Amino acid sequence: MKILTNIRFLKVAGIAQTLLSFADFIQKDKTAKNIQFIGVNVENSIKNGEQVLISKSREKNFRLVSISMLLPDIKEIVERSANIKDVENAYEPLIETYLSIILKEKPDLVLLNGTYYLPWCLYLAAKRAGVKTAVHYHGCLTKETEHFAEHQRMVFREMEKMFFSNDNRYIFPSQMAKDTVVGEVFKNEIKHFRILPNPIPLHFFDIIKKKRKSRRIGSVGRWTYVKNPHFIEKLALYNARQIKNFTIHIITDIGAIARLPLRILDVVKLTKPMDNHKLPDFYSKMDLIICPSHFETYGNVAQEAVASGTPALITSTMGVAETFRHFGLDRWIIDFSSPARVAKAMENALSETITPALRMEMRQEMNPQRIHSLLLDYIKYN
Repeated sequence: MKILTNIRFLKVAGIAQTLLSFADFIQKDKTAKNIQFIGVNVENSIKNGEQVLISKSREKNFRLVSISMLLPDIKEIVERSANIKDVENAYEPLIETYLSIILKEKPDLVLLNGTYYLPWCLYLAAKRAGVKTAVHYHGCLTKETEHFAEHQRMVFREMEKMFFSNDNRYIFPSQMAKDTVVGEVFKNEIKHFRILPNPIPLHFFDIIKKKRKSRRIGSVGRWTYVKNPHFIEKLALYNARQIKNFTIHIITDIGAIARLPLRILDVVKLTKPMDNHKLPDFYSKMDLIICPSHFETYGNVAQEAVASGTPALITSTMGVAETFRHFGLDRWIIDFSSPARVAKAMENALSETITPALRMEMRQEMNPQRIHSLLLDYIKYN
């Protein structure tokens, strides 16, 4: 079977880490030896003008197709478009490029990761080619853009709604993600779906957690509205007024660091995004991780922290809350509306430890081989 998918290499994005883990599984696991996996990576390049450059590389049964081309800014396109058809017309060169690759590669299935404009363009190309599609939900575009102006929200809602089809297969990382998409986006039930939580790479379980009295609080993620960075700002300022009871360490994207207000830069320690294999060391050096997101279809950071031996506080509007409940960590699902209330919850969590038994249980249930095997079995259909 030949599977073609969109792929990105972003250090701070959970979708990239989950997909790269699946690609690694395809290359190494015996059950996937008959699978040909083709990742298509698109990079925005202005130095080449309108020229489209395509390069290929191969490793075992995984091939990477890299596209370098000039891409219009999605927010600018959406702002000046009257409807979703105008957006489609603006990205016609990319859609046609995707289509040419699909027609040349002749995949049995196109696996779409996420619902933003790149997988959307790939989806349109797959439909034109008549190739079957599976949609692996990572993030919800409607939720990610709910703070935008009404016209922009409308266009992005239409973009996400186009992923609805009774012919598609869907993979959701949580029941909450499925219910949200069905109830608020598609407003239709879907025929074929599977709930599969995101796996935890095994290197998070290999780190040895050392006890410290440093009171280090960590946060990892994109500095975007849906991740609720405003609360982290409020918590940092509250902490500063309390004579710095904690030290707050944030890993986020470089662009966001440059835009942060000076009052925040004075009271937190910032770190640039790092390779996923380096994150266990960061988590293990923290005494607590906080994830105050308004909404996440899942939330890899929280479970990676726990796998590394560090408690994590999360919101009930994150899909990973289902995993926390499954492993008896309900007490770490909290309300992030008040810095003072969260600070109290942090004090309680700081006194707790992750037992070796819990880490072992998580390793058995959340390991990539198990979950990726289930994913592969689901999307291998005629």
